[in-house]
Amino acid sequence: MKSWREYIKPVLVLLAIAAVSAFLLAEVDHLTAPIISENVRESTYKVYYEVLPEADSFTQLPCEIDGVTAVLKADNGAGYVITAQSRGYGGQVPAAVSFDDSGNIIRVVMMDNSETPGLGQKVTLPSFYEQFSGKKADKLTLDGIDAVSGATISSRASVSAINLAMEAYKTVTGGNAS
Repeated sequence: MKSWREYIKPVLVLLAIAAVSAFLLAEVDHLTAPIISENVRESTYKVYYEVLPEADSFTQLPCEIDGVTAVLKADNGAGYVITAQSRGYGGQVPAAVSFDDSGNIIRVVMMDNSETPGLGQKVTLPSFYEQFSGKKADKLTLDGIDAVSGATISSRASVSAINLAMEAYKTVTGGNAS
């Protein structure tokens, strides 16, 4: 009987606690997953409308370029929104880029990333990404771009993400205005 109290009973109690905890966690996940998913969708579309506010709605277009996460065409013909990402110092550096039908960049927004706070994170500031507005959809380099001082890798990743978006734009439009 001593072994029952000392060994088996505590193990069974712990198993029961673990089973109840696992059940409760699964239920919380089941209840919150749709809410989290909707919040992610809303924040993503908020960025789409931020870079192309003239759009009324979007249609997703297929694109199989590595690093391109979404290609959308505005249903009212306002342009295209393309999100792409490139590897930076601390992880992926995503960008949302809008294009007009002539192949010009309308706006760029660098999205949240895990670059070094206070340094690489500066690519998410308007003072960095606004310099791409109005540029033609031709390959960019850091030459002629005011890179973030001390964050060359993050700046290069940002330019690379924008270049991927340009490549996707040219792919979905056939290199021409639509």
